[in-house]
Amino acid sequence: MKTQAFPYKEIAAGAYEIGEFDCASVFLLIGDEKAMLIDTGIGIGDLKGFVAKLTDKPLMVCYTHDHVDHIGGAGAFAEGYIHPNDMADFAKGGAIGVGIEGRLGYIRRIAEREKGVYPYNLEEDVTEWGPCPSLHPLEDEQVIDLGNRKVTVYACPGHTSGSITFLDENSRTLFMGDACNCNLHLGGGPRGSRRFTSIEKALVYLKRLQSLHPQYDRYFNGHYDFRPLGVPLGEDVLPDAITACDQIVAGTAKAEIRPAPMPNFPARPVVTIGRTNVSFFPDGIHDGT
Repeated sequence: MKTQAFPYKEIAAGAYEIGEFDCASVFLLIGDEKAMLIDTGIGIGDLKGFVAKLTDKPLMVCYTHDHVDHIGGAGAFAEGYIHPNDMADFAKGGAIGVGIEGRLGYIRRIAEREKGVYPYNLEEDVTEWGPCPSLHPLEDEQVIDLGNRKVTVYACPGHTSGSITFLDENSRTLFMGDACNCNLHLGGGPRGSRRFTSIEKALVYLKRLQSLHPQYDRYFNGHYDFRPLGVPLGEDVLPDAITACDQIVAGTAKAEIRPAPMPNFPARPVVTIGRTNVSFFPDGIHDGT
């Protein structure tokens, strides 16, 4: 039997952060009529069964973007909602892959990095996907009514071309996925690919998130490596990411070439402001060629 021993914290009334054993964060918002699950992690254990312990409301499964560490558990759910730009590569984990060996490799790297002891048995708790869920589009500024709980979608392309964030009106919380975090990888893919987003464009959307601050008091990213579970990401991260992108676009950034954090990915230039690292493609700064 797959584990349901997920660590979790109630971060507001009817709002939970569920930790996927240091691999990713999953968020659950519960309204009067239905509930929303934000991301499904890399796919360890019985997330669906665990969520059923927290709510019996009909569940809408939404994704911040299509990378495998956020959609790896999608196979347990019949349907999912995601930005159209990230639909094409969903079944490939954002072109990273969703195969069991790749997912196991990621899980083992995180466990080694965190020196963690976890209540899972990888032989039982990580299984192949099965059919890809039916996907439905989420559009910029779309409002999702869960019943006395409204959640607004705000696009923030950069990490992927279809990255989105969710602003929960009730808890005044912005859920950012990987659209902004302490290790922010921008560009989506090489120039010319459908996954490409310039730093110039990403900067516009990051600044829009900052302009929305009167509507939220805190933000959570899709991992809890730079913060404890249940604790929001520091207020420094979004403005520091914006500063880094401003410098990259202006040509004044001091970038350092660093290895990619995941194997089989090329080294990329990284700009560091405070504790926020922004990596990018050197030919992907501006919209024009």
